[in-house]
Amino acid sequence: MEINLIWEKITEFLKKQLSQESYDLWIKPLSPISLEDNKFTIQVPNKFFSNWIKLHHKENIENMIAELSGIKKIDLAFKHLHDLDSLLKKTEKEEPQQESQDDDGLLETSFNPKYSFENFIEGPSNRFAKAACFAAANNPGKEYNPIFLYGGVGLGKTHLLHSIGNKILKNNNKAKVLYITAEKFINEFIESLTYQKPASFRNKFRNLDCLLIDDIQFLTEKQRSQEEFFNTFNALYDFRKQILITSDRPPKELQNLEERLISRFEWGVIADVKPPDLETRIAILRKKAEGEKIYVPDDVILFLASQIKSNIRKLEGSLIRIVAFSSLTGTPLTVDTAKEILSDIIRREEIQKPVTIEKIQKVVARHYHLDIKDMRSKKRTDEVAFPRQTAMNLARSLTERSTVEIGEAFGGKDHTTVLHAWNKIKTMINTDPFFAANINKLVEDIKKEED
Repeated sequence: MEINLIWEKITEFLKKQLSQESYDLWIKPLSPISLEDNKFTIQVPNKFFSNWIKLHHKENIENMIAELSGIKKIDLAFKHLHDLDSLLKKTEKEEPQQESQDDDGLLETSFNPKYSFENFIEGPSNRFAKAACFAAANNPGKEYNPIFLYGGVGLGKTHLLHSIGNKILKNNNKAKVLYITAEKFINEFIESLTYQKPASFRNKFRNLDCLLIDDIQFLTEKQRSQEEFFNTFNALYDFRKQILITSDRPPKELQNLEERLISRFEWGVIADVKPPDLETRIAILRKKAEGEKIYVPDDVILFLASQIKSNIRKLEGSLIRIVAFSSLTGTPLTVDTAKEILSDIIRREEIQKPVTIEKIQKVVARHYHLDIKDMRSKKRTDEVAFPRQTAMNLARSLTERSTVEIGEAFGGKDHTTVLHAWNKIKTMINTDPFFAANINKLVEDIKKEED
């Protein structure tokens, strides 16, 4: 299929997915240039556009091009129409750096040079995780092994993985270091069975100096892949090779994962990466602006940091978005401009304001005509136990607290009690429409509740 026709179908799809304003601002200025081998190149106004597309639509666009063109794997590349010299700060001359057009299209064994310990912004939410990773990178397999990082999307776990890879290779450029997602590990394992090449697969994964595996939660319910990873883990660990694993939840909460794997994940260091506080968010934005060599007024940075709290990726993406708008339209970069351009994101952030366990306990207790102390008591009567189980379920679904932390907040219950409550209430929600409606009402009340 001719590239203009491919691009026309893609833009038709994106127009349905985006608001008219977003489509006109971000998609309309793009145009296709070429399709050579498996590289599809599009022209974008400037670097901010390519960064925004990478953050929000790159994977979807690549998948659509692959489907329309019949090419199995597509790499999306960018050609910049303009540079943004007018926005650049006056800085000291730096050594020129080579950047590929598609610096997010990483080989599985390569690491993004933009990710390092030096530019990882440290704060109370990630200090322990960074310290453990830094120690492991300087002394792989000896200090902390394995390291298990968990936390929500866009909080810096992948940044730390790439930082470790870059640091180890800087110290020893002959080291065998592999970054891979759990999903790709599974796909390669299945492929090795399909083509009867299990020995080649095992040779690849068991002869490393360091294995960095992202999103291990994708291994749940995949028994043969779990067994293969268990044996891979043992082979590396026995030879004191570094293993680092990330997940969206702590090991104990990885349901349908073999207990022997969970046990091994707990052999070393477990560190959670939480959303950054205000000071850290401000530092992240300043570092991002400095890295992009753009000037952003302090009041705009403070506004962004105050409004966007959920994750770092969204925070940095919002900065890119307002700077791109300002540069293209000639509009001054002010707080009012930011409010207008980011109104959709800010509205979602307001809806998603943090929910605390205390707020959940308060609302659930009021709903069931209980004293809030009952939520933390040892009473086991149905009148108390069931509302408490409901509150535990909501605490797990509406907060980022671990089952251990939730148990503590409910009077020192253990994590198995919390998991039992989670599963019981979840089953009732799925089988009883009336109860599901009741839970939805509770969720609404919790989100409306004042602190």
